[in-house]
Amino acid sequence: MRDEDEIIRTDEEESEPAHRSNRGFWLVTGALLIACVVVFVAILANRPLGDSIAHAESTLRDAQAAATTLHDRNGSFADAGVAAIAAADTTNTYLPGDVASTGLDEVSVATGSGEWAATVQARPGACFYLRLTDAGETFYGVGTDCTGRTALAASDPRW
Repeated sequence: MRDEDEIIRTDEEESEPAHRSNRGFWLVTGALLIACVVVFVAILANRPLGDSIAHAESTLRDAQAAATTLHDRNGSFADAGVAAIAAADTTNTYLPGDVASTGLDEVSVATGSGEWAATVQARPGACFYLRLTDAGETFYGVGTDCTGRTALAASDPRW
């Protein structure tokens, strides 16, 4: 007859170690990999939009610098119309306030009573506005109408 120790040793030798599944590890790893690929594709797909926005804002800053120079010289934005701005900044194309901007390097400019405004089309249906006042205030805006006249209504403190 076998004693208890022999029985236990025999049972331990006969039993196989439990097989551990690593399925959970691969599910989590696969999900993380898919999420990374989706985020990477989204970043690449939206990169041109970010570049267009930055270019439009840069164009408006160029126009702002030219308008500010004319304001400092004359004491008012009254003389900062299309011809004067185009002469002060030759890197961009300037259009009258009733003509819409159709590209990143086209600026529609309008002057009003004690104020100056410009707009640039970042992409079809998306325009950035900039409005300066003789009192030194700067206002921003966005919209779909890309005319300088529309930019005269800009009232936001930032883009």
